[in-house]
Amino acid sequence: MIESRHIRSRWRLTTLEVCTLHHIRLKDDLAEPVMTRGHMQEGRHLISDITEDQLWAGATCPMPGERRYVARLWGEFERLIIEGNTSSAFDRLTYILFLEALLDALATTVPESESLPVDTPRSTRVAAVIETHRLVLATDLNGVLDFLDQIVVPEHRSVVLGRLRRMLLDEAYRPTCLSALPIADLRKRFFMEGQEIFASPTGGVRVENREAPEGCVSLEKAARMIGCPQDLLWRLLRRRILQGASTSGSERKRYAYLTPQALEACRRWYASIATRGQVMEQLQIAQRGYVSLLGSGLLRPLPFIKRPYFQRSDLADLCRRFEAISQPCPSDISHLQSLFGEWLPCRGKYRRTSPDLLQEALRGAFPVFRRPDYPGLSAYFVDWRAIDRMDRLKKDEAARHTDKVSPVQQLSLLLE
Repeated sequence: MIESRHIRSRWRLTTLEVCTLHHIRLKDDLAEPVMTRGHMQEGRHLISDITEDQLWAGATCPMPGERRYVARLWGEFERLIIEGNTSSAFDRLTYILFLEALLDALATTVPESESLPVDTPRSTRVAAVIETHRLVLATDLNGVLDFLDQIVVPEHRSVVLGRLRRMLLDEAYRPTCLSALPIADLRKRFFMEGQEIFASPTGGVRVENREAPEGCVSLEKAARMIGCPQDLLWRLLRRRILQGASTSGSERKRYAYLTPQALEACRRWYASIATRGQVMEQLQIAQRGYVSLLGSGLLRPLPFIKRPYFQRSDLADLCRRFEAISQPCPSDISHLQSLFGEWLPCRGKYRRTSPDLLQEALRGAFPVFRRPDYPGLSAYFVDWRAIDRMDRLKKDEAARHTDKVSPVQQLSLLLE
């Protein structure tokens, strides 16, 4: 604001509450005649008369989670605006506003016991939802599709479907930039995927009880030959991921078959994924380590399967990431703790601290030591600096639970 006199009311972007260039919360107490509604209200300062001290008064910075959320959604948009690329910026804005609307819908599902105070800024609420569910955001069509794929909780899917329906009705009555998006197709796809996720494994598709075409095998026999659950192949078939499969029969009685090529492709694909137990065995971690990795987003299950399955290549990449930031372990490890040891909380009110600690470890916030003779992730150890960091994270988490600390309670940036 000190660099250039622009006020928020000019932008008409109510969901943009934090500047991604200066990482500071935008203020609502600055007004400009004609442009700002209610510019004569008490507590507002006219832009032509405001002093530098008044500009800084009450200015606050966003919390880290809120800053990450705003940077993911709005950072590229502001960069394009500064570069003068308004066409690309407008395209980004369409996806940003669409995602913001869906995030607002998800924010309404937060239980009352975990809700923030009434006067908490909107961006803080949305950031809490993103951090809790580890949502990945990207401002393009693929990013929107990936975002919808991440929503699997029935209550969440219900509110998002309702918001998409409301959006369709609003756009038909008063079109906005959101009309450029295929909202109807996105809603239909989201709805159908929900039917597949929560439907019965049989789903009207019969897998046996009829002679298979020459050279083909039924879905049930294919599952036995591959050694995988039958409903897993069924989901691949329903989502049209399974190439080379065929169905026959009437509308009410349909039969599914796999060609030899499709059977081999399924065998290779199933060999490339791992169950939760296989993940824990390959990484040499216990339940608390698995829960922490899952909560931090370092382990990402396949989105279209109810039971957790993981790509084995992702497990190898995870091991390489830890190896890249580690350093040789000293000969005496009596003063070290296993990175995924008993001290890492995985339940209770401190369960969210473990994912944060693992993310900080990969960012190099504290040393991580590696013993090459230990398998998987059991080879990594930390010293007192990681324990100290965990204590601080626990104190912050306790403060959020007891006092519901929000950014509006931060100290002012104005030195007194």
